[in-house]
Amino acid sequence: MKDYQKVLLYAYPKLERMAEDIGQIVLAKARASVMGRETALACAEKLIRYNFLRGQILFLKDELDGMLSCFSREERFLLEYKYFRRKRELIAYADLRLSCSERTYFRRQQRLARAVNAELVRRGLTEEWFFEAFSGVSFFMSALESVRRAEGRMVDKRIRAGIPCAGRSGGDQSGCS
Repeated sequence: MKDYQKVLLYAYPKLERMAEDIGQIVLAKARASVMGRETALACAEKLIRYNFLRGQILFLKDELDGMLSCFSREERFLLEYKYFRRKRELIAYADLRLSCSERTYFRRQQRLARAVNAELVRRGLTEEWFFEAFSGVSFFMSALESVRRAEGRMVDKRIRAGIPCAGRSGGDQSGCS
């Protein structure tokens, strides 16, 4: 799974709240515009950019909701367990126990990562789309950097331990999962 896809999954539980917050910012900015020092054009451009970002976030949420509905209950549990970590939702999966070996768990996660990758690309949520939509959003760029740093630390640990590990190319770690 590519780094940007992990960021999308980590951000998923926060998307609705982000869209609401941006909506509140737009309202506050519009109300305060009469007292602002910037021109009406500059204010209008900011409001348009905020509304466009809000639309991108809502689009992403809808697409991820649709993607999740395509997966089995066990696959949704694995995504919830690894990426979303929402306690209330994990409780809903109480009957699904991770009663498998660690090796089996990681194999299931790898299989699921390939399925998520294919589904995101099929829905047009490519790396190019991600950077076009969110390159100016510090939350997404910080999350991307955090994911890359975390994976870099994992590769470094494996190298120090003498475990062979293929180099990273485009966020993918072949042989390092």
